[in-house]
Amino acid sequence: MQNYTQLTERELRLKWAEIIGRPIPPIGRSLIIKYLLWYEQAKREKISPLGFFHEVKQAAKGADKRPKATLEVESKLIRSYQGLKYEVEIVPQGYLYRHKTYKSLSGVAKAITGKSWNGNVFFGVKK
Repeated sequence: MQNYTQLTERELRLKWAEIIGRPIPPIGRSLIIKYLLWYEQAKREKISPLGFFHEVKQAAKGADKRPKATLEVESKLIRSYQGLKYEVEIVPQGYLYRHKTYKSLSGVAKAITGKSWNGNVFFGVKK
């Protein structure tokens, strides 16, 4: 494995052409180095980089088709957290908690706990 950090911009571009064989996109030096290292590793592991990216794209398409949780406007979510009861109302604009409207349940969960949460997990919303 080559130490790409020692190469000049010109040498990096030549290596990119040699290893990847496509025009170099407008990305920074550190990302160029990471791509070259990844392509080198993929070659060693006998992984087709283009095939890999195709599989990732296909997986992402499948991920978009997951059913979304649907909550009806005017319904309420109630959650007990650290001994206190919290109530959130579903409104057309999002989620109403303590007279403030949030775009996401995650935002409400963060307002309650002070930490980032997946709102569906925090409130027990099932798909």
